[in-house]
Amino acid sequence: MKKRLRKKLNLGEFKETGFNVTWKFDAAIDEAGINHFFDDFIAAVEEKGLAFGGGGSGDESWEGIVAKDRRYTCPDASDRTFITEWFKSRTDVREFSVDDEDIDLWYSCECCC
Repeated sequence: MKKRLRKKLNLGEFKETGFNVTWKFDAAIDEAGINHFFDDFIAAVEEKGLAFGGGGSGDESWEGIVAKDRRYTCPDASDRTFITEWFKSRTDVREFSVDDEDIDLWYSCECCC
């Protein structure tokens, strides 16, 4: 396949990946605490050149995908370590998980269709 087509289809050296992150807040957290958490989280993620997309509900489980904020790039081990250490430093999170497996952001569909 020609380079131009690989780029257009996000394949080969143009593949973009991310990784899953899940967490649960401490039971004592309120809405203001959740807002503060996300302000801190998004600031930390953006400072590292990453992007986050995901969601959740109240103090229930939250999840999302962390990826690089530039096209044709993928997070590396240092990005995973950064996110893991950031979650470990939080007292408002009771449990979290950072997946080791990469997810193809263009061709990994977990939908029901």
